[in-house]
Amino acid sequence: MTQSLLLLLAVSCFLARFTDSLRSPDGRLYYGFATLRGMWLFDYPSPPSEALPELSKYRLRLVDFVHAVLSVLVFASVALRDKNVVDCFYPQPKHETKEVLDTLPLGVGVICGLLFVVFPTRRHGIGYPVTKEN
Repeated sequence: MTQSLLLLLAVSCFLARFTDSLRSPDGRLYYGFATLRGMWLFDYPSPPSEALPELSKYRLRLVDFVHAVLSVLVFASVALRDKNVVDCFYPQPKHETKEVLDTLPLGVGVICGLLFVVFPTRRHGIGYPVTKEN
């Protein structure tokens, strides 16, 4: 059960990195999911009421996948710090296992943090403010 919940949360963490938002010329905010061809808006009215910016510039790039994988790594390292999760997977961990579980989040956090800085993304998730460039 715990494994299923952690897997579901990891998948949602992965997929959340591909959500984006954009502002139309009239100021309305639309949310969508980035695809290989561009943005797929899921809250846009079916008959287009106004022109939108070019949606193909919102297509998936390599940096999106890098951020998604790094986000899952950060989630997994934080989840493995929880006592209940550790007790579920390692009821009586050995000393070496405890050391790894204690140092893993720090290492993953530093490495992922550096990679997030080196490879920034311009993608906005749902609920984050849209910058003026978008």
